[in-house]
Amino acid sequence: MRHRPTRAGGFAAATALFAISLFVLIGVAAANIAHDNARAQQFHAIREQMVAQRDLIFNLILLCRTIYPAGNNGTGNHVQYPATPADRQVAALTCPGQGFAPIWSGDARAMAPRPLPGFNGWTYVNDSNSIRIQTTAVNPDSNWHRDLLDAVVARIGPGQAVRSGNALTLTLIN
Repeated sequence: MRHRPTRAGGFAAATALFAISLFVLIGVAAANIAHDNARAQQFHAIREQMVAQRDLIFNLILLCRTIYPAGNNGTGNHVQYPATPADRQVAALTCPGQGFAPIWSGDARAMAPRPLPGFNGWTYVNDSNSIRIQTTAVNPDSNWHRDLLDAVVARIGPGQAVRSGNALTLTLIN
């Protein structure tokens, strides 16, 4: 006696394959949603960290003026504030006055900000125009990074923040 497949057996197999495919599709959709949520959280976290780093740098250069009111950086530009370091790195800033004291104490309260994921470290310029800091996206062709910089500009305000290409410039003092 030969066993012949029935329509019911074929329907059950097709239903099982459909259910498996549906579970795989739901799993892929859930993974994509989780990835998008993680990416959005990273976007907002980096934006807030950029703003916080700007505030930290700004407050510490203001502290230079407070601690050393007679300080003179010797450049003729915003003389009570740190001069532009040779390598322009924020980590190299020194307060004018009493031997050009390092601005960063090295302890957990005042360490130089580390570069944020996807960005170079902050650079600093004190010239006749203004005192400003700048960072650039490591991947200049990334729309995500440009959108992030635009979000920082919107958060800080276009009078103090400007995005040009993959660079973000924040004016601290005019």
